[in-house]
Amino acid sequence: MSLDNSLLESNIEALKEGAELLRLLEVGQYTQGFKPAFQSTIGAHFRHILEHYRCLLSQMNTGSFCYDLRERDQLLECDIEYAAQTIDELSEQLTSLTESDFSRRYMITDHQVDGEVETNLPRELLFLQSHTVHHYAIIGAMTRAFGKQPEDDFGVAIATREHQKRCDKEPTFGDTPPCAQ
Repeated sequence: MSLDNSLLESNIEALKEGAELLRLLEVGQYTQGFKPAFQSTIGAHFRHILEHYRCLLSQMNTGSFCYDLRERDQLLECDIEYAAQTIDELSEQLTSLTESDFSRRYMITDHQVDGEVETNLPRELLFLQSHTVHHYAIIGAMTRAFGKQPEDDFGVAIATREHQKRCDKEPTFGDTPPCAQ
């Protein structure tokens, strides 16, 4: 499997995991806040994740990315079905990326730096997958607070999953970490 295909598959798989989690939730759970533990909702986290993918895919033709220029589509935050539909659309768009998309050089801008930084599509796909899993960890905690049970490895980084496989250990929450034994 090529690097490009591997990166696409890991991002599409992450999006599919999100779609599966959405099926566990009721609309009220998607939009309910958890202050003071969490300053946002599950819907807000999904909006944030999906808008990053939208930025990448919609800005590719310009040759420059800026994740700060997100649409902030409030419907993604409030409508679980719309979020699920958006996941399907983003997954389809990812599968339509071409070899030339991967070989092209891009620039990225951010409000932290003055100017642009060179990047490429594989690097941005690595970022998006990691960013998604980071937010999934928070979403998973919020989902469990509702008494729902996402997959045990929901919100667990690929490297951690691989490490757990090498250790012949099923990923479970609440295990005593090795440093505490």
